[in-house]
Amino acid sequence: MAQLEPPVGSTPWSPDFVGQRLELLMVHRAGGEIRVLRPVHADALRVGWAVGRSADEILTELLGRYGLVPRVLHSTSWRHVDDEVVLTYLVVVDGPADPGPHLVDEPVGRAALARGDATAAPASIGIAQVLEHALRHLSWLIADDAAVGAALPDWRPLLEPYVPEPFQAL
Repeated sequence: MAQLEPPVGSTPWSPDFVGQRLELLMVHRAGGEIRVLRPVHADALRVGWAVGRSADEILTELLGRYGLVPRVLHSTSWRHVDDEVVLTYLVVVDGPADPGPHLVDEPVGRAALARGDATAAPASIGIAQVLEHALRHLSWLIADDAAVGAALPDWRPLLEPYVPEPFQAL
C-alpha cells in the first residue's frame, strides 16, 4: 500500500473564504504626461473582493463613487502583500477637472522593475514598480489588443517609452 504525502496547505476550503484584495491604479493623461490618481490616505486604492462579485463589477462601481468612468480596465499583475494576494488592475480614465478632496493627482515617474529570480518573486515590490509594470503591460496591449488600441488611440505616443519586457528574467 502506498503512503500518501501530507496536504500542501492547511487551510480548509470554504466558499466564503476571501484571501484576495483588489488594487486599483488609476491613470489619466494631462497634456503630454501620464498622471496617477490615488487616495489621500494611501499609495493605491485597495478593496476586498467579496465572494459572488466580479472584480470588474466591484472596481467599476468603486470608480463611480469618484465620478470616474473607465476607458480601459485591465488586470496587470498580482503579488503577495502580508497575508493576502493582491490583484492589481490598471484603469485609464479621462482626467477629472478637480480630483476632489479624496484623491491626489500626481505625475507618474519611472521606476526600475522589481526583479526576483527564475523561480521566486522579488523580496519586495513597491507601488511605483507595480505602476511601471502596469504601464509596460498597457503599452503592449495597445499594440496587441484591438479593443484596447481602439479605446486609447491618443495614448500611443505617451506609452512609447514603456517598452514591454516579457520573460526578461528567463
